[in-house]
Formats: sequence, C-alpha cells, structure tokens
Amino acid sequence: MSERACSCNEALASVYDYLDAELNAGEAQAIAGHLQSCSPCAEQFRMEQMVKALVQRTCCEERAPETLRVRIVAQISEVRITYRRDL
Repeated sequence: MSERACSCNEALASVYDYLDAELNAGEAQAIAGHLQSCSPCAEQFRMEQMVKALVQRTCCEERAPETLRVRIVAQISEVRITYRRDL
C-alpha cells in the first residue's frame, strides 16, 4: 500500500497490522485517514480494537506462538473474504 488514499478492502486487509503498529508511517497515515472518512470501516476497526483489548485482558500472561497467530489471521481473513462475497 502506498501513501495514497486507500480503499475499504485495503484498510480492512491491514487493520491488524495497523492495530499492532506494524505499518510504516505512510501506510498508517493512509489507514487512519480512511478510518476517519469511512464509518463502516471505522466501526469494523472499533470492533477489532475491542476484541484485541479483551484478548489482552484475559490472556496477558501468555503469548500465543507465532504459527498460531498466522493461522488465526489467515482463517479470519478467509471468513471475511467469504462473507464479503456473499454481499
């Protein structure tokens, strides 16, 4: 993703990286700008923030193995893609 404005698909595909501060400054700025101007994506982002906060509160003592994290993110992405196809 470049520093240009991003689409809903680009924003939602990068929401976990944005939440985890794993984007470069230009990418983060593009996501932040999109979330400010797109209510549906902002709502999705808020839900993801709440889920992340809940998981952190309940599982803060242990960290999941990286392989598990990758599998979970892949499955979430697959569900999201399947859901969007049905719209």
